[in-house]
Order: sequence, then C-alpha cells, then structure tokens
Amino acid sequence: MTAVKRCAVCSRFRAYEESDRFCLACGHEGIEAACECGRTFEYALHEGEGELYCPRCGRSLRGRSSDFV
Repeated sequence: MTAVKRCAVCSRFRAYEESDRFCLACGHEGIEAACECGRTFEYALHEGEGELYCPRCGRSLRGRSSDFV
C-alpha cells in the first residue's frame, strides 16, 4: 500500500510504500506521513510549486524540519 509522505529535509512530497524509509530525491532518512497536527499529506501531492500550508493547522510545509536545521 502506498501513502504520500514528505521528506523533512528537502520538503518534497512523493508516494511511498509503508516500509520505505529514505527520500527518493535526496536520500535522507526523514520521510513523514503526516503533519505535526496529524493531517495526512494526500492533498499535497498534486499541488503546484510555491508555499504550501497544512489545511488543518496552517503550518508551512516548505523548508526543512527543525530536526535538520
């Protein structure tokens, strides 16, 4: 089964299998299945470039996670 996940390092959204751990684009082990508020990322895969925010909590989803700064 695939799920949309976001890389916490390069911010890219991709469809990954549940057992995938590494980002396809940058190779880092930091893909996330949901925003900090729990909202899953399915809505984000087909969005265009530019700023993207979680529709539930408003958090910006572009840029690095605070864990990687």
